[in-house]
Amino acid sequence: MIKSPLRIAIYAFAVLCAVVFLYPLLFSFQNSLKDNTEIYGDAVFSFPSDWLWSNYKQAVVDGNMLWAIFNSFFYAAAGTLLALLLALMASFVLSRLNFKFREVIYLYFITGLMIPVFSLMIPISRLIGTVNGFNNYFVLIILYAVIELPFAIFLISGFMRGISKEIDESAVIDGCKPRTLLFRILLPLTMPAISTAGILAFFSIYNDLIWNVLLITDKNMYNISMALFSFVGQYGAVQMGPTFASIMITIIPTVVVYLLFQEKVENGLSAGAVKE
Repeated sequence: MIKSPLRIAIYAFAVLCAVVFLYPLLFSFQNSLKDNTEIYGDAVFSFPSDWLWSNYKQAVVDGNMLWAIFNSFFYAAAGTLLALLLALMASFVLSRLNFKFREVIYLYFITGLMIPVFSLMIPISRLIGTVNGFNNYFVLIILYAVIELPFAIFLISGFMRGISKEIDESAVIDGCKPRTLLFRILLPLTMPAISTAGILAFFSIYNDLIWNVLLITDKNMYNISMALFSFVGQYGAVQMGPTFASIMITIIPTVVVYLLFQEKVENGLSAGAVKE
């Protein structure tokens, strides 16, 4: 069967996108088995002359990457759960209850989406410094949750507004209290938006660099992004082999999580994109 030129162009573009996406992974894996001499001296696609699997051992032992991965998962899971809980309750109030200044309060939360995070770095770090909050898991999780809160409220409240309010009226007539209405009735109906907000918040926190750099100096609290700097020497020299090995190690957990929850991730993202 002869393919149309348009279809061939689409396939060619898809292949190009796949190559562009896979190139960084292949480049990182290839260089994770080399030393600095080969990385800087050989051609880009050359194979290692000596496959240095010891780079991975160095990444785990010297770079403490396994503990950094645990920290990143802990920050991401705790920050996401807290953000979703707060966003769910705020969205319920802003989308299902009628009261004065409701829209003003909603705009107050949504304004957080428009403020560049870089403009908050100095004020927030000074504030946390005044309460002696550096190197503190609790403070960092609260900060992550607050930063993710505006987008989560935007997503969940928008979805919740599309749910018929007749459900609320029927529940109230049957003697249902607001807490029961939210967590027993509206929460299951809002799961597509909650899943989408949770997925995006989780990976945003998991990949954070800025706040870990500003607020954490204890190596035992480093996340993945900070741990990757472990192989930068005193005078700026970088051991590239262990650094690339660390990158490959950090990719594995997210790939495993995605493969395990692939269907839920894709359903959550697609369902959250439209209101039912």
